[in-house]
Parts: sequence; structure tokens; C-alpha cells
Amino acid sequence: MNIDKVKAIVAKTEGLAGWVLRRTETDATTVIRLPGVYTVENGRFIRHDNPHPREVINAPGEEVWVTVYCRRTKDGVEQMGEAQGQFVSDDESAVKATLASLIAAASGQPNQPYPLVDKNAVYPKVELADPRLIDATRPELLARVQQFSDDVLKATAAEAGVDVSNLEVFVRRFHSRVETNAGLRIEYPATRADAEICFIARFEDKVAEHTARLRARRFEELDPVKLVTVGAAQARGIAEAGPPPQYHGPVVLSGEAASDFIRLEAQPLALHCGARAVYEKTSRYEKGKPASGTAPLLGDALTLFSDPLVPFGVSSRIEADALPSRRVALLEEGRYAELFGTLRFYHYLGLLEQGSQPTGYPGNTVVPPGKTKAADLLGSERVVVVKTFSDFRADPASGDFASEVRLGEVREKGKVTPFKGGLLVGNWFAALADMRFSQETMVMGDYYGPSAIRVGNLQVAG
Repeated sequence: MNIDKVKAIVAKTEGLAGWVLRRTETDATTVIRLPGVYTVENGRFIRHDNPHPREVINAPGEEVWVTVYCRRTKDGVEQMGEAQGQFVSDDESAVKATLASLIAAASGQPNQPYPLVDKNAVYPKVELADPRLIDATRPELLARVQQFSDDVLKATAAEAGVDVSNLEVFVRRFHSRVETNAGLRIEYPATRADAEICFIARFEDKVAEHTARLRARRFEELDPVKLVTVGAAQARGIAEAGPPPQYHGPVVLSGEAASDFIRLEAQPLALHCGARAVYEKTSRYEKGKPASGTAPLLGDALTLFSDPLVPFGVSSRIEADALPSRRVALLEEGRYAELFGTLRFYHYLGLLEQGSQPTGYPGNTVVPPGKTKAADLLGSERVVVVKTFSDFRADPASGDFASEVRLGEVREKGKVTPFKGGLLVGNWFAALADMRFSQETMVMGDYYGPSAIRVGNLQVAG
């Protein structure tokens, strides 16, 4: 698609108070590998090693989106609206038809006017592109994927009772160009290297699987030995685990479970620290007030940053809708601090007049290390450890959660009893009043923080 041709049509369109045009070119490569091929001989399944990929898919793509802003006066009152849509062709009639529908949608919105990003916006320097990926030739890229796959299978061969049934690697290379009516133009590259590996554990009549999902911007961050060690252990643990306990008491969230519990994607701060929710009065945010409410603080006070500026962070970004990204502290020592949001709602809340700059969308979740060694968080009494959830989600409004435990264990007097299933039940905000964080930290996807978290009192419902 000719982006300059589309831009020229947009720029000449009447009825627009402003616009943001974005083009993203994507080169996506998916490599699927089945390590074993099975045949039947004399009534028995025979496994044969398969050193070659089952399928290699290359899918170049392009998307062009526009956000339009319209202003009007109705009954003597200034109003403003916005709408976003995608162009599927640079044909002039098709572009004009898309713009006409967007203008109609934006013109009917009775919002108060708000400012737009101007050409003097200053964008941060954020490393988003792995130079070893962005400039790699197709043969070089496939060679790296093949080496990674071979290393995964080699490491798995040393794990007792565990095989890899399926291995998929996704490499994407992006080039984004953003322009606005004010004359602003930025371009930047980015990369992603993600993997999904399905581990199968077999112990006599016990069979279980665990799928490890890794997300990174640099291929080198996909550590094959580490992911096999963790993934194989979880598959074995699920195979050997018993039924869940009925339990009330302290719970230690370890590794993946700790990340899932704290990161912005799954917990309620993404709603309650959003400028839009505060403006619309659907948030419990009160600057300087404890996020845990009136309950006394019994553990470590949580400090949490939304940081889109982490070098090569999965949720790092230079801009969002042409708005410069910045790091923001959502909680400081357990108390509400800043908000994230767009120019529109920063303007509505008077934050621009106070000198605050909008932040755009949530970034990586960053939590400082705690004061306690992970081993000491277990204590000596009976405690439940949750290692993985099937899918952790807290209700965005209330903070309530009831999430299935994929793998956990009960520890008591030196004895470790693994279990699977059951629901971990509690309230995310209430949990903030009694949490302790490990000194040890980890990086998992877009989470940067303690590798273990102890919550004083939660329920496991079997």
C-alpha cells in the first residue's frame, strides 16, 4: 500500500480537526517442529527422531490505520470526538469511504475538546529491535531457530520421563511509521521472538503435559536449558500431583505464579490507575491513599512501576497513538501515586496544568526486590506454594479472584506434597496488606520483579 498516497488523501479531507496515521510492516516467520514421527510395527508404536521442521511459514504483512478527530459546535457548545479505522487499499475511493464512515462516527460524540500531540513532542530512545534478528537473512534466521530447537531437544533428553511433543517458534520483525496532521513523523524497527514448547511427562499410567510459553524481543533471551529445566519439572509435577487441599492460610506464589499475580495484564491496577477510569469515577484511586484500604499493613508495602522504557522489554514502546511513552509509578510504598493515560483524560483531570505528562498505555510491570530470601518466605509452618495457574485473572473492578491452580504443593514439617486443581480464592487489594517479596528477582515476559511472593492469608478451595 502506498502510504504517501493515503496520507495525501487524508491531509486534504475536510472536516478533520486532526489525524494520526500509522503504517506497520511485519515480516513474520513461524517454525513448527514435531521432534518425533511415529509408525506402527507389529502392533506397537515406534518413535523415530525427526530432525527437520514440520512446517515453515513466512507471512509478510502490512497494516495502515488512521485515527481521526472531529470538532463541532452544538447548541453553542464545543464538542470533539475521535474514531479509528483500518485502510484495506490505497485506492482513492476506498480511502475516502473509510474516512467518511470514521468522520460520521467521530462527529457524533459529545466529548469536551482536548489537545492533540503536537510536532514538538519528544520521544524516548527505547531499544526494541534485536540487531541480530532485524538484519538477519532468511537462512540465518532459520539457522538460529534450528539451533534453538536442537538445544531444547538435547536438554530435554537429559530429563527423566519427559519428552517434547511439539515445538513452535515465532519470529516477527516490524517497521512502524507514524505521522500526524501537525507534521510529526517518527519511524522505528522492533522485533519479537516467542516460543511454545509442549512437554509430556510419563510415569507408568500417569501422563501430563505442560506448555511453556516464552516472550522476548531478543532471541538470546530464550534460554533453552532454563526453559527445559523449569518446563520438565512442571510437567513431572503435574503428572505426579494429587488432589488439592482444603486450606486457609499463607500462600507463596513462586516463579510463573508470582508473575501472573502481580503483572498489570492480570490484576486490577490497570483499571484503577487509569486516568479515564478516574475521570469517569469508576476507580477506587485516591492519590496518597493505601491501595489495600483501611487494613493495617502487615508485610512489605508494594511499589509498582508501569515502565515502557525497559531496553528490549516485551511491553516496551516508544509511543502509543503518537504519544511519547514514559515510566510511571502507580504505587509507591503501597499508596496510589501516578496515573497512566492519554492527553484527553490528563486534560480533563487538570493534570497537564500541574505539569504532568501523559504516559500512554501500560508498559512492563516493574517491582523492586524485597527484603527476604525466597527460602525464608516458606517459613516452618504449613504453607501452600502455587507454581502455576491455569489462568490468573482478578476482577478488574473488585479485585476478587478465584483462579485454578495448575500446579502447587503443600509444605509441612519438611514434607512436600504436590497437588493440581482447586481454586485460589481471595481479593487482590486485600492481599496487598499482607505480602512479602523475595530478594531474588526474575524476568518473565513483561514482568521484572521478585521471583517469590508470600501472601498472608488466602483460600484454596478443592
